[in-house]
Amino acid sequence: MNILLIHQYAGNKGDRAVLFAMCSMIKSVDNSINISVATSSPELWTGYGYYKEQQIEFIPSAWDYKNIVKARWYWNSINRIKKYTFTVMRECYLHHCSWLVTRFLINPIFYKRIKAADVIISVGGHHFTTILSRDLVSSINFDAMAILSVGKKLSCFSQSFGPFVFFNIRNRILTQKILQECTSLYVRENRARQYLVQLGIPDAKIKDTYESVLSLNSLFKSYKYPSEREKRIGIAIYSTQLKEENRESYIECFSLFANYVIKKGYSVRFFPMELKGSLPDDRPVILDIIKRVDNKTYCDFIDKDLPTDVHLQEVSKCQIFVGHKTHSTIFALATGTPLIGIAYHPKTEEFMKQFSIPQYCIIDKELSSKSLIRKFDNIELEIDQIGESLFNQVCAVSSKIYNDIKEIIYAK
Repeated sequence: MNILLIHQYAGNKGDRAVLFAMCSMIKSVDNSINISVATSSPELWTGYGYYKEQQIEFIPSAWDYKNIVKARWYWNSINRIKKYTFTVMRECYLHHCSWLVTRFLINPIFYKRIKAADVIISVGGHHFTTILSRDLVSSINFDAMAILSVGKKLSCFSQSFGPFVFFNIRNRILTQKILQECTSLYVRENRARQYLVQLGIPDAKIKDTYESVLSLNSLFKSYKYPSEREKRIGIAIYSTQLKEENRESYIECFSLFANYVIKKGYSVRFFPMELKGSLPDDRPVILDIIKRVDNKTYCDFIDKDLPTDVHLQEVSKCQIFVGHKTHSTIFALATGTPLIGIAYHPKTEEFMKQFSIPQYCIIDKELSSKSLIRKFDNIELEIDQIGESLFNQVCAVSSKIYNDIKEIIYAK
């Protein structure tokens, strides 16, 4: 059996963890399954032992016209007019004649893998939304169009959908049609279901699941109570959309918090959630925070880009975790690490509610060192109860996530 996974973003450690979780589950269902992954940057996946051992192939997306060797002159020409190809593909798709242009507008490697695939899955994360790309004019919709145009089925697994704000009615109609034609849409929180229904997607097509990374709880065969771990606080910041006018107060907030917990006898470790050297790399902001910390001996950060399983092991060594990036909170949940979740999007609030700790969520617009300290003082009083409860809850949902993937793979 051949499975093609699409919509993988290579530069973000949360999205990389999603892929690791997906591949691990698929291989546990049937180790003989061949997996190909369409990713934003295939070159960022070299040197990772797990994927090499499992013979997992990384390919470019359908809308990637660079570095195509065969008929290079043609694809270079197409790349020069790339901004028009989306419109051409969209109109052909909406008029049921996209088969006329698929061979001419879809990356040939991607096209070949579509034709060979028995199952195609859009991997989890937050992809179908106009927050990240205006009108969803991006590889998200283009790749989905490519698959459906060739007559293949597409399932979306463990995703957040919406919000949707369209400026071009044709792009709204396109997104609606794509999602309506998907075989199944597995949402990881209730708000995503609401956005889909508002877009006109039949409720029967929408299925509930959990965040796929939670399945990596299976890496931990036994649980170590937080109070038995080293006195360390883990922190993951979110600098991708940090505005310059807010940078100073953001840095001060975390440096004051770090000073507070260090005085209480903890060390602080920052966990970058973007690949080193990438455009949204959060290390520069982390370094600026550490510069403000009074006792730098007890404050450091993980500079190396760790494989997902090793990253999770490091999170599991913390007594308490503070996460601003969505998947940093998921990492803490998966490892049974008590956490304070900072929500830049409602999905974080919903994840915290799913696991019965909404009281430890802070809306990022209300973030301050005082609010962090208050939450910290409260969570410190019940770290073992919270940690054990989280770990047990995640263990329980892991089996559902696995069964949902199995259902997609063997769907008729």
